Amino acid sequence: MGPDLEKAILELSLKMRLLKVVQEENSPSENPTERDIMILKLLNERGKMSVSQIAAADPSASDSTISTNITKLWRDKNLVSKTISPKNQRTTIVELTEKGKKEIELINKQQSERFNTLFHAINVTDDEKQVLLKIIKRAIPFFDKHLGLDKSTTK
Repeated sequence: MGPDLEKAILELSLKMRLLKVVQEENSPSENPTERDIMILKLLNERGKMSVSQIAAADPSASDSTISTNITKLWRDKNLVSKTISPKNQRTTIVELTEKGKKEIELINKQQSERFNTLFHAINVTDDEKQVLLKIIKRAIPFFDKHLGLDKSTTK
């Protein structure tokens, strides 16, 4: 990547983060951490999951870190519920609560607004959107491999 492209990407990244900050300041809910968002999005996409399944989806965090995050989402924020698996008493099953579902709807709406703002700002044509889609789809398996995610932890 050339220095001009890198500089432009960094500047755009900053602008997108600033837009996110503005959205969060105007949001009625508490600002979840990036890991909170990852956990909520996984549960929204896949439904009920065990703590170990969630931990496997985030190779950068230990099982205990994920467990601590889930406990905060459960006890402090009431965004998830935790139940013991009837099939295996050592397994805790986690799923979104109604409040968690509303939170993820808000998060998704804010992300969609940011991307729509970006596409409006750069005036993306339909053909350019198709090129972007191909590029992004090409990047997803690379990140799965780079992050050590296997087929059992990705959709």
